[in-house]
Amino acid sequence: MSRYHPLDPARIDWSAETPRCSNYGDIYFSRDGARDETHYVFLQGNDLPRRWQDRSHFRIAETGFGTGLNFLCTLDTWLQTAPGDARLDYLSVEKHPLTRTDLERALTAWPGLAGLATELIEHYPPLVHGLHQRRLLNGRVTLTLLFGDAAEMLADLDGRRIDAWYLDGFAPSRNPDMWHPTLFQQIARLSKPGASCATFSAAGVVRRGLQQAGFEVGIRPGFGRKRDMLGGRLISAPDVHGRPPWFQQPHVEVKEKSAVVIGAGLAGCTVAHSLAQRGWRITLIERHAGVAQEASGNHAGVVMPRLTADMGADGRFYLGAFLHTVHWLNQLKQRDPALPWFQSGVLQLCDEQRQQRMRKLRLPKAVLEICTRDTAGRRCGIATRRGGLFFPAGGWLEPPALCRWLLDDQQHRIARLLNQSALSLKHENEQWRIIGENGVIASAETVIITNGYDAERLLGTDIFRLQKIRGQLAYLAATPASEALKTPICYDGYVIPAYQGLHCVGASYDGGDDHLESRRESERNILSALTHELPDLNQLGVSSGRVAFRTSTQDHLPMIGPVPDTVFYRHEYADLHHGRPAHQYRNAQYLPRLFVSGGHGSRGLVSCRFAAEEIACTLSHEISPLGSDLSHATHPGRFLVRELRRSPCNGGEPKKKGHYMARRPDRC
Repeated sequence: MSRYHPLDPARIDWSAETPRCSNYGDIYFSRDGARDETHYVFLQGNDLPRRWQDRSHFRIAETGFGTGLNFLCTLDTWLQTAPGDARLDYLSVEKHPLTRTDLERALTAWPGLAGLATELIEHYPPLVHGLHQRRLLNGRVTLTLLFGDAAEMLADLDGRRIDAWYLDGFAPSRNPDMWHPTLFQQIARLSKPGASCATFSAAGVVRRGLQQAGFEVGIRPGFGRKRDMLGGRLISAPDVHGRPPWFQQPHVEVKEKSAVVIGAGLAGCTVAHSLAQRGWRITLIERHAGVAQEASGNHAGVVMPRLTADMGADGRFYLGAFLHTVHWLNQLKQRDPALPWFQSGVLQLCDEQRQQRMRKLRLPKAVLEICTRDTAGRRCGIATRRGGLFFPAGGWLEPPALCRWLLDDQQHRIARLLNQSALSLKHENEQWRIIGENGVIASAETVIITNGYDAERLLGTDIFRLQKIRGQLAYLAATPASEALKTPICYDGYVIPAYQGLHCVGASYDGGDDHLESRRESERNILSALTHELPDLNQLGVSSGRVAFRTSTQDHLPMIGPVPDTVFYRHEYADLHHGRPAHQYRNAQYLPRLFVSGGHGSRGLVSCRFAAEEIACTLSHEISPLGSDLSHATHPGRFLVRELRRSPCNGGEPKKKGHYMARRPDRC
């Protein structure tokens, strides 16, 4: 299981002509012949570009991203030599990443790569431990950066996907901790049969490590004054046990790049858009007359992470989703400045104890700033009763407008079927048929269910443990005083800056309540919380309100991925409570090409796009943006697996759905 660790950025010594990493006492590159060295050691060492000439999808992985020079040289060569419709996945791990400022400075050494360097810098993520995935060059290139220890970060990936490896960490004599047998085992585990590797090093520890992991290794002349270097090809990778087979993702073979998406809220619109960008044709089914009519229909919503002191799976998921989503929104905003996404920052009020817990995470100031009461007031524009957490990259947006924008952006690939209720699914002749009141609405071999609480009804199951949560909010007419509010403020509720003359203020969180109309009691509670925290806003009057129903899960993490075959799970994993070794079980089976994105609760503005990319990557055989640990934490079969682990006498029957958990998450 992956763990969060605060990052230590690279400490760069700029006193010489080339940047030197003080962490390891070595230079990143020589100004004399560094590009030629990259081409010789890594591209020619892996027989590139010949090997990608007839490939529509090629995957390279690297240990040691450094200044990104290897990536830029590879990208430059790939653009000149690869097929015009080909895609490149480039994955790189770095324990001590450069700051953006140092990266910009380092890359000025290569004016011939200036255009690509600008693209890299634009997409370069904040220095936060974990996996960061970015799509460059209009989606043709996917860059996955893993910030953390190489062996640990690679262990959090699934699948034999990599075609070629660049082993470019600092030399074993200066960085012995990286060149460890565990690293070579992970390299072999992630490699396709016949995958190649190349490294500047000829050290015995590297050669032996690769050989023990299953590579056939040869010595070839080194570059320049370097006498030797190593290259190899995977002959036989050893089996690596311990990865849970019940969470193993399916290898999906798709005959036609077409799919049906059921539900046109934010979950459905982001899935449709992500797949359409990859060339899929989508039929989007919605029971209402327009998109974003239910939980995604609020006038405005807040985009911020949900951090936890221990940064367990939920904290890491929502931080990763937040960083991924705000970068994506900023890219959309560059394309269309009229898009109603406002990166104003978000202020979350909290006591000093929580502030101190969050300080220990050592997140960069671009992600989190701990605020005193006075600083909080300056950040948001009005007086507050306490300090809190300020997220500079956060903001707010209009969810219905975003949904409409996404569908319009890919309108040539997304067909909308409105006023159509999907009542059941039937699989026959390798096709899913979606059946409504008057018969078959649509059919496709791939279906993604994104219709919130109705997902379990449609599937006839209760394994997702979905909960229907009533949320009431109020729209308050703006005043000259309230116009001073610059950022959303979250407390036991939230308030958003005036948009089209209204402040969106919310929200109740009522489990087990199906009441559709606004309640005066809920309205009073919303206003009371607002004026208690922000007395400057006590003169705002209610203009209108709205009730919508969120869909949440018992652990407040969404359901993302393939729909389990429950008959297979209950039969094959019936004795999980005995604790047999995981490798003794068969890999999971799923309903054919059927996926779900649901249970996003009050964090859908952050998590829906992240979920959409996970599903699109699975269908396109791309590297997961979540990593295996978070993929397991959001797996649609996780509650069923937990049930089987603790229930020795379940008899194949599902446990009765219990009441909603009392714990309330942050509701912004």
